[in-house]
Amino acid sequence: MATSMHRWAACFAIGVFSLGVTARGQGPTSDIKNPFLNAADPFVTRVSGQYLLLATHGNSITIWSGASLGSLSSNPKLMWKPSDDLVQIWSPTLWHMDGSWWIYFTAEHPGGKHAVYALQSNTDDPLGAYTFRGQLSLGRPAIDPSVLRINGKNYLMYVEVDGGANSVWITELAGPTTPAGPNRKLIYPDQPWERGDGTSHNYPVAEGPTALYHAGKTFIVYSGSDTGTYVYCLGLLTYRGTGDPTQAQNWKKSGPVFSYRAANGVYAPGRGTFTTSPDGGQDWIVYHAKATNTYTYADRSLRAQPFTWKPDGDPDFGVPVPVGALPSK
Repeated sequence: MATSMHRWAACFAIGVFSLGVTARGQGPTSDIKNPFLNAADPFVTRVSGQYLLLATHGNSITIWSGASLGSLSSNPKLMWKPSDDLVQIWSPTLWHMDGSWWIYFTAEHPGGKHAVYALQSNTDDPLGAYTFRGQLSLGRPAIDPSVLRINGKNYLMYVEVDGGANSVWITELAGPTTPAGPNRKLIYPDQPWERGDGTSHNYPVAEGPTALYHAGKTFIVYSGSDTGTYVYCLGLLTYRGTGDPTQAQNWKKSGPVFSYRAANGVYAPGRGTFTTSPDGGQDWIVYHAKATNTYTYADRSLRAQPFTWKPDGDPDFGVPVPVGALPSK
């Protein structure tokens, strides 16, 4: 299992990014149905030919695994369950760094603040046992941890909460649990589509950042607007190619790039994560969405569909496909 990745500078996650292929190919399965799992906040990666999926699902960390996306729901494994002093286990992500697998996740002490925590694998098997490594010191309440690799360095992206807006922050990592700083605000939700435009729920939200790479370009895909609204959507940050990636001026914001589709019965599509078909011939987005335009945080479920690329190298996610049989492109 990824035994050749043993140095921090060279060890990045295997997967949640596009492999940069655009050819038509075999889909993850010919009979996958949307939605394929009742959960939220998906994160998917591929290891040794197996898809590994993590998501917000109960107050614990579970990994679903299988040879296809369609097979994941039938093969869950409970990886870790907290003691009574941690609640609201959210948004787990999985990375191979410094010779171990690491799971970052959000949790809260009862009556306390949200924070980012880490688990470290005891072996090089991502489905083996893990040890709790505690809270990362980020200097503010935080959720939605994820990793960006750029210019040979690893950065932790996370979302500040309780600060008047959900904003994406970033800090360089000196090691898996050691933020090197400085911590900088990277995405502030200043656009109408990040502020619930057209609804009465206008709290500014930029959250769920995920790195995406293609043809030499680096992107951050993130979610905008209140999760409970039907206008929850995906936005895109594009690295300008030079300069400090922790500085907002070195990125270009655009969006929304993936929005609700009332005609297809899909509302609040967000929390995008990325993988490929088994043969590497298609790029796929996995996301959560709802089947109602009612304001609610409940009833989110996981969906998947292929996507393509524009002539300029930017992603073209299309529109959310309807519930039911998932066609291949």
